[in-house]
Amino acid sequence: MAAVLEQTQEPDPRPDIAPDAPAMAVAPPTEQSTPAVPGSGLKPIERLTSDSRIARVNAESDAKTVLRYSSLFARNYIRSDYNFCASKIAVARGGKVRALETALRETSEWLRKTEQWLLRHEARPIELPHDLIELTITRPLAGLLVRCLTQYDRVYARATERVVSSKITGEERARILNNAERRLKHIVQICMPDNDQYDFDGERREQ
Repeated sequence: MAAVLEQTQEPDPRPDIAPDAPAMAVAPPTEQSTPAVPGSGLKPIERLTSDSRIARVNAESDAKTVLRYSSLFARNYIRSDYNFCASKIAVARGGKVRALETALRETSEWLRKTEQWLLRHEARPIELPHDLIELTITRPLAGLLVRCLTQYDRVYARATERVVSSKITGEERARILNNAERRLKHIVQICMPDNDQYDFDGERREQ
Protein backbone atom coordinates (compact mmCIF):
# COMPACT_ATOMS: atom_id res chain seq x y z
CA MET A 1 0.00 0.00 0.00
CA ALA A 2 1.42 3.37 -0.96
CA ALA A 3 2.38 5.65 1.89
CA VAL A 4 1.13 8.76 0.14
CA LEU A 5 -2.15 9.68 -1.47
CA GLU A 6 -2.67 9.84 -5.19
CA GLN A 7 -2.22 13.27 -6.68
CA THR A 8 -5.38 15.17 -7.47
CA GLN A 9 -5.73 17.30 -10.54
CA GLU A 10 -4.28 20.78 -10.10
CA PRO A 11 -4.87 23.60 -9.67
CA ASP A 12 -8.67 23.48 -9.33
CA PRO A 13 -9.30 22.00 -5.84
CA ARG A 14 -13.06 21.73 -6.12
CA PRO A 15 -13.90 18.45 -7.85
CA ASP A 16 -11.20 16.10 -6.62
CA ILE A 17 -13.30 14.47 -3.88
CA ALA A 18 -16.86 14.49 -2.74
CA PRO A 19 -17.15 15.58 0.87
CA ASP A 20 -17.31 12.64 3.30
CA ALA A 21 -18.93 14.91 5.85
CA PRO A 22 -19.93 18.56 6.05
CA ALA A 23 -17.13 20.99 6.72
CA MET A 24 -17.20 22.51 10.16
CA ALA A 25 -19.79 25.19 10.66
CA VAL A 26 -18.78 28.80 10.80
CA ALA A 27 -20.84 31.72 11.97
CA PRO A 28 -21.68 33.93 8.98
CA PRO A 29 -19.26 36.87 9.12
CA THR A 30 -20.29 40.35 8.09
CA GLU A 31 -19.38 41.70 4.68
CA GLN A 32 -17.24 44.45 6.20
CA SER A 33 -13.71 43.78 7.34
CA THR A 34 -13.59 43.55 11.13
CA PRO A 35 -10.61 43.79 13.46
CA ALA A 36 -9.35 40.66 15.18
CA VAL A 37 -10.45 40.21 18.76
CA PRO A 38 -8.80 38.06 21.42
CA GLY A 39 -10.20 34.54 21.42
CA SER A 40 -11.67 32.66 18.50
CA GLY A 41 -14.76 31.54 20.37
CA LEU A 42 -13.48 27.95 20.19
CA LYS A 43 -13.04 25.93 23.37
CA PRO A 44 -9.59 26.77 24.80
CA ILE A 45 -6.87 24.14 24.49
CA GLU A 46 -5.96 23.39 28.10
CA ARG A 47 -3.39 20.71 27.26
CA LEU A 48 -2.17 18.85 24.20
CA THR A 49 -2.60 15.10 23.86
CA SER A 50 0.75 13.23 23.93
CA ASP A 51 2.56 16.05 25.75
CA SER A 52 4.29 13.44 27.95
CA ARG A 53 5.34 11.49 24.83
CA ILE A 54 6.96 14.51 23.20
CA ALA A 55 8.74 15.37 26.46
CA ARG A 56 10.48 11.97 26.39
CA VAL A 57 11.84 12.07 22.83
CA ASN A 58 15.42 12.98 22.02
CA ALA A 59 14.54 15.73 19.55
CA GLU A 60 16.92 17.34 17.08
CA SER A 61 15.60 20.69 18.21
CA ASP A 62 13.65 22.15 21.10
CA ALA A 63 12.64 25.19 19.08
CA LYS A 64 9.26 26.77 19.77
CA THR A 65 6.85 28.47 17.44
CA VAL A 66 3.56 30.28 17.97
CA LEU A 67 0.72 29.09 15.74
CA ARG A 68 -2.32 31.25 15.04
CA TYR A 69 -5.57 29.42 14.28
CA SER A 70 -9.25 30.26 13.73
CA SER A 71 -10.82 26.99 12.56
CA LEU A 72 -12.28 24.15 14.61
CA PHE A 73 -10.36 21.58 12.57
CA ALA A 74 -7.00 23.26 13.30
CA ARG A 75 -7.89 23.51 16.99
CA ASN A 76 -8.76 19.82 17.23
CA TYR A 77 -5.73 18.73 15.19
CA ILE A 78 -3.39 20.77 17.39
CA ARG A 79 -4.92 19.40 20.59
CA SER A 80 -5.21 15.74 19.57
CA ASP A 81 -2.62 15.06 16.86
CA TYR A 82 0.21 17.59 16.73
CA ASN A 83 2.33 16.38 19.68
CA PHE A 84 1.83 12.75 18.62
CA CYS A 85 3.01 13.53 15.09
CA ALA A 86 5.91 15.70 16.27
CA SER A 87 7.16 12.95 18.60
CA LYS A 88 6.87 10.27 15.92
CA ILE A 89 8.60 12.55 13.39
CA ALA A 90 11.45 13.03 15.88
CA VAL A 91 12.22 9.29 15.95
CA ALA A 92 11.38 8.47 12.31
CA ARG A 93 14.15 6.82 10.31
CA GLY A 94 14.72 5.44 6.81
CA GLY A 95 11.72 4.99 4.56
CA LYS A 96 9.33 6.49 7.08
CA VAL A 97 11.15 9.82 6.82
CA ARG A 98 10.79 9.60 3.04
CA ALA A 99 7.06 8.87 3.32
CA LEU A 100 6.51 11.76 5.74
CA GLU A 101 8.54 14.21 3.70
CA THR A 102 6.69 13.33 0.50
CA ALA A 103 3.24 13.59 2.10
CA LEU A 104 4.00 16.84 3.92
CA ARG A 105 5.48 18.55 0.86
CA GLU A 106 2.61 17.43 -1.37
CA THR A 107 0.09 18.64 1.22
CA SER A 108 1.83 22.00 1.53
CA GLU A 109 1.96 22.40 -2.24
CA TRP A 110 -1.71 21.48 -2.65
CA LEU A 111 -2.69 24.01 0.02
CA ARG A 112 -0.55 26.67 -1.66
CA LYS A 113 -2.19 26.10 -5.05
CA THR A 114 -5.64 26.00 -3.47
CA GLU A 115 -5.10 29.33 -1.73
CA GLN A 116 -3.85 30.85 -4.99
CA TRP A 117 -6.95 29.55 -6.78
CA LEU A 118 -9.19 31.11 -4.15
CA LEU A 119 -7.34 34.43 -4.31
CA ARG A 120 -8.10 34.68 -8.02
CA HIS A 121 -11.74 35.13 -6.97
CA GLU A 122 -11.53 38.59 -5.44
CA ALA A 123 -13.50 39.04 -2.23
CA ARG A 124 -13.69 41.45 0.69
CA PRO A 125 -11.15 40.43 3.37
CA ILE A 126 -12.54 39.23 6.68
CA GLU A 127 -10.31 39.11 9.75
CA LEU A 128 -11.53 36.09 11.66
CA PRO A 129 -11.10 35.95 15.46
CA HIS A 130 -8.19 33.71 16.35
CA ASP A 131 -6.25 32.04 19.15
CA LEU A 132 -2.50 31.53 19.59
CA ILE A 133 -0.66 28.48 20.89
CA GLU A 134 3.01 27.64 21.38
CA LEU A 135 4.21 24.40 19.81
CA THR A 136 7.50 22.48 20.00
CA ILE A 137 9.39 21.87 16.74
CA THR A 138 11.27 18.60 17.21
CA ARG A 139 12.65 18.38 13.68
CA PRO A 140 12.35 20.38 10.41
CA LEU A 141 9.59 18.04 9.23
CA ALA A 142 7.55 18.99 12.31
CA GLY A 143 8.04 22.60 11.26
CA LEU A 144 6.61 21.68 7.86
CA LEU A 145 3.56 20.21 9.60
CA VAL A 146 3.08 23.53 11.43
CA ARG A 147 3.36 25.27 8.07
CA CYS A 148 0.63 23.02 6.64
CA LEU A 149 -1.67 23.85 9.57
CA THR A 150 -1.03 27.56 9.01
CA GLN A 151 -1.79 27.14 5.29
CA TYR A 152 -4.96 25.22 6.12
CA ASP A 153 -6.21 28.05 8.31
CA ARG A 154 -5.53 30.56 5.52
CA VAL A 155 -7.48 28.39 3.06
CA TYR A 156 -10.30 28.20 5.63
CA ALA A 157 -10.39 31.99 5.86
CA ARG A 158 -10.11 32.59 2.09
CA ALA A 159 -12.86 30.05 1.35
CA THR A 160 -15.14 31.62 3.98
CA GLU A 161 -14.61 35.09 2.50
CA ARG A 162 -15.56 33.83 -0.95
CA VAL A 163 -18.73 32.12 0.24
CA VAL A 164 -19.81 35.37 1.92
CA SER A 165 -19.08 37.27 -1.30
CA SER A 166 -20.89 34.62 -3.39
CA LYS A 167 -17.72 33.82 -5.37
CA ILE A 168 -17.98 30.12 -4.56
CA THR A 169 -20.80 27.99 -3.16
CA GLY A 170 -21.02 26.48 0.29
CA GLU A 171 -20.68 23.04 -1.32
CA GLU A 172 -17.45 24.09 -3.05
CA ARG A 173 -16.11 25.38 0.27
CA ALA A 174 -17.01 22.10 1.96
CA ARG A 175 -15.19 20.08 -0.73
CA ILE A 176 -12.08 22.23 -0.48
CA LEU A 177 -11.93 21.96 3.31
CA ASN A 178 -12.76 18.26 3.40
CA ASN A 179 -9.98 17.52 0.92
CA ALA A 180 -7.50 19.62 2.92
CA GLU A 181 -8.53 17.90 6.15
CA ARG A 182 -8.20 14.46 4.56
CA ARG A 183 -4.62 15.24 3.57
CA LEU A 184 -3.68 16.45 7.05
CA LYS A 185 -5.31 13.42 8.70
CA HIS A 186 -3.29 11.22 6.34
CA ILE A 187 -0.10 12.58 7.96
CA VAL A 188 -1.30 11.11 11.27
CA GLN A 189 -1.85 7.73 9.56
CA ILE A 190 1.72 7.76 8.21
CA CYS A 191 3.08 8.55 11.68
CA MET A 192 1.40 5.55 13.35
CA PRO A 193 3.37 2.54 12.01
CA ASP A 194 6.88 1.83 13.30
CA ASN A 195 9.93 2.61 11.18
CA ASP A 196 10.37 -1.02 10.12
CA GLN A 197 6.96 -0.98 8.43
CA TYR A 198 8.33 1.19 5.59
CA ASP A 199 10.63 0.26 2.73
CA PHE A 200 13.52 2.56 1.88
CA ASP A 201 11.55 4.30 -0.87
CA GLY A 202 8.78 5.29 1.54
CA GLU A 203 6.30 2.59 0.53
CA ARG A 204 4.39 0.90 3.35
CA ARG A 205 5.14 -2.80 3.50
CA GLU A 206 2.31 -5.21 2.85
CA GLN A 207 0.83 -6.60 6.05
